[in-house]
Amino acid sequence: MIKSFLIFSIYLLLSSCSTSIKKIDSNLAIDDFSMTHFEINGDKSYEISSPKSLFIKDIQVYKLDKTKILFFEENKESYLIKSLKSSLLNNNKDIKLEGNVRLYDLNNKANTIIANKAFWNIDKYEFTLIGDVILNNDSINILSSKAVLNKKKNNIKFFKPVRYRYLNNSSNLNYKVKADNAYYDLNKKTLLFESKSERIKSKINF
Repeated sequence: MIKSFLIFSIYLLLSSCSTSIKKIDSNLAIDDFSMTHFEINGDKSYEISSPKSLFIKDIQVYKLDKTKILFFEENKESYLIKSLKSSLLNNNKDIKLEGNVRLYDLNNKANTIIANKAFWNIDKYEFTLIGDVILNNDSINILSSKAVLNKKKNNIKFFKPVRYRYLNNSSNLNYKVKADNAYYDLNKKTLLFESKSERIKSKINF
């Protein structure tokens, strides 16, 4: 879905109202934090925002409250990620999100993912979700301890243990499956299960 993130940050826009910046000891409090990244052709690729943030000078880290990340493709919003708090690390190249992390697929609003924590290296394609990861949509429910969203391939890998539930709305049947790993294609709406110990692969189309 989202264009290549291999290109290093070409433009980085950090904006805030000058009246909302306050110095606290050696730290800097910023209201209405906003950081936007543009690709070389001028298209917007992502935007990070927070109503309140604190820049800790000694360790060069931004602490953000109620974080929101918007991903774009051809200047159209494609994914939205929210969390209660986050940290911008390693010269703004990594972001760690914590607390009620929620990922929304804006091209298919039925797809939502919930997790305890998430980690994203801004220069890479993959977004890692950790702890009680749950994918919900109008066809399936997948639970896992860890999942990785590949923004380039637009698929999600769920790591062992994986529990899957499918409710057929046209009947009273309720399917449940357990597997080592599972792969969900957000575009094709297909689910592939792997069980390495039993050498089993199965594929479900919705």
